[in-house]
Amino acid sequence: MLFDLQRPHLYVFFGAIAVWVVSNLSIGLRYRNRDTASQDRGSKRAIAVATSGGIIGATLLPKVMPAPELPRRLAAFWIGIGLVVFGVLLRQYAVRTLSEYFSLEVSVEETDTVVKSGPYRWVRHPSYTGELATVIGVGVAIGNWLSLGFVTLAGLLGYGYRIRVEEQVLRETLGDSYEAYAKRTPYRLIPGLW
Repeated sequence: MLFDLQRPHLYVFFGAIAVWVVSNLSIGLRYRNRDTASQDRGSKRAIAVATSGGIIGATLLPKVMPAPELPRRLAAFWIGIGLVVFGVLLRQYAVRTLSEYFSLEVSVEETDTVVKSGPYRWVRHPSYTGELATVIGVGVAIGNWLSLGFVTLAGLLGYGYRIRVEEQVLRETLGDSYEAYAKRTPYRLIPGLW
């Protein structure tokens, strides 16, 4: 459980969370004025509620409802921290690859181009893959099966909704070019899985 960790590990945990928050703030500041006509349908808010609620719930649930710890507690902690860092790096890479096409809200224009380079060669939503890896990493680092399940479900609900909204807008706006890309890159989040 998170609060049972020794002090150095707690510092590492909260340091990793701080890196994640600063990374997302830097993206938010960099791209804050790029939103044009929003087609978001509340998905930005859904992600914020799902991930923050998932993290808070994952942290507090073990205090209220004890559940079995993950095996090899210390190894699980470091794997979780690794997932957090991997997720932050993947999201930054995906956002930089999209460059001028990145937006904090779903917003697609007919003049936009489908980006097929960088991490977009393997999955259609690598930025969300990065965020989900980070969220799941937090659950693994907490080291409790209930926490891991709760935060994973919350992340999948928030990002699942966002992906549905975004893909519908991309298909409606970019038409055949996005359809061709979706056929060539069939996986949304995880190569070979989904």
